[in-house]
Amino acid sequence: MSASQQIRLIAGCMTGTSLDGLDAALVEVTGEGLGVRAHLVGVVSRDLDELYGVLKPMVEGEPRTSLDYLLAARQLGELHADAVEDLCRQHLPAGVSLNMVVAHGQTIWHAPGKGVSWQLFDAQPVVKRLGVPVCYNLRQADLIAGGEGAPITPISDWVMYRHPARDRLIVNLGGISNVTHLPADGTPAQVTGADIGPCNLLIDGVVRHLFPDRRIDIDGEIAQTGRINLEVHGLVQKHPAISGKTKRSIGREDFTDGWVHGLVDHLKASLSAPDIVAGAVEAVAQLVGRSPFIGTQDMILAGGGAKNPVLVQRLRAVMKDQAVMLSDELGFPVDARESAGFAVLGALCQDGVPITLPQITGATDPGVAGHWVGPGVFER
Repeated sequence: MSASQQIRLIAGCMTGTSLDGLDAALVEVTGEGLGVRAHLVGVVSRDLDELYGVLKPMVEGEPRTSLDYLLAARQLGELHADAVEDLCRQHLPAGVSLNMVVAHGQTIWHAPGKGVSWQLFDAQPVVKRLGVPVCYNLRQADLIAGGEGAPITPISDWVMYRHPARDRLIVNLGGISNVTHLPADGTPAQVTGADIGPCNLLIDGVVRHLFPDRRIDIDGEIAQTGRINLEVHGLVQKHPAISGKTKRSIGREDFTDGWVHGLVDHLKASLSAPDIVAGAVEAVAQLVGRSPFIGTQDMILAGGGAKNPVLVQRLRAVMKDQAVMLSDELGFPVDARESAGFAVLGALCQDGVPITLPQITGATDPGVAGHWVGPGVFER
């Protein structure tokens, strides 16, 4: 079989900064190197359940023992094994084997200024139960090369979404919103992108503070009863991670629960609870709408925030002169973009292709990323 005909079935797994669950995508990757093409076979999602309560204080920087982190990593590995087993039962064709698993892990702390980022994950439960190689810890090669280690998915966006005749802007509405700009018929060297600001970290954080019995605003039920306003945006855009002139990646470390609670407490005197939630949604829409990449022909929305119809409506209103669509229309459901993207990143790592783009992360010669464990990991 030639390189152009090589077919790999890869499970990509993602747990994001918003702690809203684990997504596992089965992706058929055809070809090799930068010539790969990706087709989504299926996706499953798992709630973190009790693991949410374990991970939440960790990502908030609350002190925990070394044993706590070890146990959380093992539990997270078991959850990944459960999800991939379920993924294979539901979507792997009969008589066909899974080739490998690629996992992001749970970001505990992202400190690119110090050259480090910690994605908690124990790969051994996946290796033991699935019997396939596992690739993880994909940010470190970029960080050690002086980069930010993020955004990490622009090259997989190029594989999954590029078009020969149309510019495309991929907007990920996760815990943090970020964008990838794909010029029409462009090469990876022409791809640009950046983090924008808080998305679900802001919206979900506001909801949890105002409505303790809720973790998210399902279908935007609260936001749609509130008044559209710019008060929240006015405060958010003053945050130094957004207002600063220095370009850098951002994360939960910048937009903590404490920051969200302070924001809400400041606004309570002038806005009702639904108004504050609606204002948080509007703040995200305004931040995305003021991105320097706006003006691209097609805007493609992905990530958990794209399942919030009020946020999608506000983005369409802010970007009224642009074509705004969900990534579902291009074959990748909004909650599968990152997990499918990690499957692509794993294939590129296996083929010896650097997965981060220096023009985006600032790295110098980042080299090949990824740590590998499991059977056959040194075979090519």
